[in-house]
Amino acid sequence: MTNRQIQPGYLLALLATIIWSGNFIVARDLNTIYTPVTISFFRWFVATIVILPIAIPSLKRDFKLILKQWRLMLVLSFLGITVFNTLIYLAAHSTSALNLSLFAITAPLYVVILNKLIFKESLSAKQIVGFLILLTGLLTLLSKGNPFALLNLEFNTGDLLMAGAASIFAVYSVLVKKKNPAIGNLSFVSITFLLGILMLVPFFVGEQLQAASSLHFTQKNIWQFIFIGVGPSVISYYLWNKAIVGIGSTKAATIYNTLPIFSALFAAIILDEKILLIQVISSIIIVGGVLLVLLGRTSKGVL
Repeated sequence: MTNRQIQPGYLLALLATIIWSGNFIVARDLNTIYTPVTISFFRWFVATIVILPIAIPSLKRDFKLILKQWRLMLVLSFLGITVFNTLIYLAAHSTSALNLSLFAITAPLYVVILNKLIFKESLSAKQIVGFLILLTGLLTLLSKGNPFALLNLEFNTGDLLMAGAASIFAVYSVLVKKKNPAIGNLSFVSITFLLGILMLVPFFVGEQLQAASSLHFTQKNIWQFIFIGVGPSVISYYLWNKAIVGIGSTKAATIYNTLPIFSALFAAIILDEKILLIQVISSIIIVGGVLLVLLGRTSKGVL
């Protein structure tokens, strides 16, 4: 492969991010009706029943390999399925869809730190500059272009929960690299979905036993659950894990920084939210940082 040839992993990570951005839009609507645990439970219930029939042959083939790494599988399922997404829906109760996506893109910063600590990965000067540009874009968006506003910037509970979710996602992205590469991507995604939903069951049942009324679903709600169960779950997770194998967690997580751009675009189209000039400027800065990181070689990676 030539130095200028782009690996498919970049496109896979971008597609996963675009689909994930729709999750924040739907989450904001569902949160007015259902609890975070309920949303998370039905999302992964749909995802599991969709993927299991397809994955059974792969699971049979990889069962012994999965069993050898059962502790890792439990940890990844708990972090990536049970905890991460439930925190997103919990955060959506007290912060905006834009803030959800903004805090989500802090994950690459955690990924870089963890990769340096665990795998001793190094960054080139160009990539460091790229991350600084990314941070500048994020701060510009948060401050609405007024740097003095950062001095009085306040974060509510939802913001803090989303920051915690971003760190969880970063740990998940890094630990995925410890998975035996012989375990097929389909097998891995399906087993983490299954284990993740099983760990959600006690919380869901406990919540329903204490609920004052039973659950009700409109046709719109059903389609929303189908979307987040198939799109951001089955398709995005499959693409994301495949991207990490191809280009590594640092570069995949860098592409994840484009999340607010697509979230703002979908919010404008679906929710009729206005896109501000400062959002456009911030998005350009963020994309510039993304490109710089992607173009900068590390000592262990190739473009």
